[in-house]
Amino acid sequence: MNSDSKLILVWHGAAHYHIYYRNLAVIIDPLYTRLPGDKPHLEATKYDVERLDYLLLTHGHLDHSADFAFLAAKHNPETYAPEECLRDIRRIDTGSALEFDKSKCHALEDIKGKAFRIADLEVTPYQIGTEEIDFWFIREMFIRPWLHGRPQAIPAGLKWLATHLYCNGFAFLFKFPPAGKTMLYFGNLTEQVDELSGVSRANILAIPYCPANNKWIEQSQFLINRFKPEVTLVHHFDNFMNPYTLSKYMDLDKYRAAVLEKCPGAKFYFSRFHREVELSEILKC
Repeated sequence: MNSDSKLILVWHGAAHYHIYYRNLAVIIDPLYTRLPGDKPHLEATKYDVERLDYLLLTHGHLDHSADFAFLAAKHNPETYAPEECLRDIRRIDTGSALEFDKSKCHALEDIKGKAFRIADLEVTPYQIGTEEIDFWFIREMFIRPWLHGRPQAIPAGLKWLATHLYCNGFAFLFKFPPAGKTMLYFGNLTEQVDELSGVSRANILAIPYCPANNKWIEQSQFLINRFKPEVTLVHHFDNFMNPYTLSKYMDLDKYRAAVLEKCPGAKFYFSRFHREVELSEILKC
C-alpha cells in the first residue's frame, strides 16, 4: 500500500476498484465472488483483504455488491451504501472478533448531495437512475451455461438478477487535493442525473462498458457529453463472468468507435486488471 500523497487505483474487474491514498484503503463495488464457471478464476478472495478503511457501494446488484456485506461486517470500515444494502450486513457471520459498529454505516439516501471526507479527499454521493437490463442478457444467462457445460450457474444467475433488483443507484464525485481535480464515478449507465445539476464537468468520468444494457451507446455518449471530461475511465466487463460474457464485452475498439461517433473529442483510459495506476497517469492520457 502506498503511504504518501499519491492516489493509486487498482481495478479488480467489473466495477470493483481499490483506491489507496495516505495509507488508507478504499474499496468501491466489491466483487471477489464470481458466478459458477468463471474463467479465468480470480486468485484473490474476499478473505485476502487485510485492511479496509472505507467501503463505497453504488447500488445493490450482485455484480457490484456480492462481497459488500461480508467486507463491511468483517472489517467494520466507514461504509457508504444504499439503505437496503446496509440491512444485509448484520446477517453475515465472518468469524471476526471485531465488534460491529453500526454508527459507521451511512445510508446514501440520507446524505446524498453532502460531502464526506477520506483524509483530505472530498467525496459527494448523488442519486442517479437505476441500471436497465436488456431481455437479451436475461436470455443469455439461461442459454450460455448449457453451452459451456455449467448448468449450476443458472440458479446462481437468477439470484444475481433478483437481488436488490430495484435498489437505488448512486454516483460518487471525488475531489482531489491540492489542485481540486475531480472524478465522477458511475457503477451503472443512466441518463437520469438530475441531482447532479450543479456539476457542470469532471476531469475524469468513470463509467462501465456494459452492452447488457441495450442503451449503452446512447447513455455512454450522453454522460460524456454531459460532464465533458478530460478523460473517460472505462471499467469494462472482463471474462470473469463466464459463461455469461460474450466477445462483444471484450471488443474495446468497437466500443471506442461507437462512442466517438457522437463524442469525437473524447479520450479514453481503459482499466487494466490488477495494475496500480496513479491518478496523474490517467489524466495524462
